[in-house]
Amino acid sequence: MTAHWPQHTITVPMLTHLHEGGPGTLITAQGGMAPYRVQRPGEVDLNTPWLIIAYGHGDLRLDLIEHDDWDRVAARATRTAAKAHHRLFFQPPPPLARAVRRDLTRHGLVLDHRPEASRTEDDGYRWDDHLTWADNPRLTFTMTYIQRHRDSLLINLAMYDRDRYVTSWPERITTTSGVPFCVREAPDRARRRLELYP
Repeated sequence: MTAHWPQHTITVPMLTHLHEGGPGTLITAQGGMAPYRVQRPGEVDLNTPWLIIAYGHGDLRLDLIEHDDWDRVAARATRTAAKAHHRLFFQPPPPLARAVRRDLTRHGLVLDHRPEASRTEDDGYRWDDHLTWADNPRLTFTMTYIQRHRDSLLINLAMYDRDRYVTSWPERITTTSGVPFCVREAPDRARRRLELYP
């Protein structure tokens, strides 16, 4: 059984607030020991180095497909978030990845799920952000960041339509790159997708 601090418990009222907030609403903590709170899109400071995104509206949507008992969903969400919380605290995204997150938000792609942190086979660092397009949550995205050098990232933005893969575009960025091309292109590609497949 996984133990957790009381402030790191996801409750049914929190899930209700998360559900009502819609896509882009997140359960977050400002550091390892800070309590969880529900934040709507635009309320999350993505520049915070120790921001923990424990659970998102998209995670709730998927969990409710498997279980319609909100108490069970809350207990499961708490257990899953506890494992992820530890990894995300000790492997926070670097400043360059946080800058890309802010760029994504400004271009209408909002975080909607708990991120994933892992290591690559060659011992690089990897983070995966799961996002939704604010204009139409039918379209979702995954941004993968891989860091092998301090001042650069290999990124890959993948688009999904109703959870089915559509396309992706990779890019290498550095601290002087500015807004990544794939981020700037994402809204136009999303609009074209909806025009072609309404």
